[in-house]
Amino acid sequence: MIQQPRGRRHLRPLQVPISLIPTFLRIASSHTQRGIEMCGLLLEEESGELEVRALLIPRQEGTSDTCTMKEEERVVGVQLERGLIALGWIHTHPTQSCFMSSMDLHTHSAYQQTLPEAIAIVCAPRSDPAFGIFRLTEPAGLMTVLQCKRRQTFHEHPRISGGLYTDADHGGHVLLNERGRGIEVIDLRR
Repeated sequence: MIQQPRGRRHLRPLQVPISLIPTFLRIASSHTQRGIEMCGLLLEEESGELEVRALLIPRQEGTSDTCTMKEEERVVGVQLERGLIALGWIHTHPTQSCFMSSMDLHTHSAYQQTLPEAIAIVCAPRSDPAFGIFRLTEPAGLMTVLQCKRRQTFHEHPRISGGLYTDADHGGHVLLNERGRGIEVIDLRR
């Protein structure tokens, strides 16, 4: 049973180091040049503060418009072993513009259902803007996606007042900053 979120939530600030996006784009560059999507997880130590401190690159398979994590049990094992929680995810749109596809919305709904502040970063290096930091609107966007039963990889969702998703950085709860310890990269592809 899907639990109904209660009205508009007060979101805690989420700190994102400005170095995260160029770091991820460097890692994804060979995939991007070949027009293949790539993804990573945004993690933090369980401390109560929300600040992206690690970028985990899982084993994965990508196409021009999809990316699928492999060996998810290994990802969970690393998180448990190191006391890391997921704050969201990041992925490329190497051949598309900067938006959340229906597949992205479904992927992100699981993160946001677990952590209301969770974010999805889309990097579209051939687009303007070249990146966006998004979250589903609440409660309408999140509930619409969670209740969707369509099985096609890409499909339309009903238009709703306020939209299905919104910027999390422009006037939202995400703060891009230059301070902090930088980003640790955990690359599980090896």
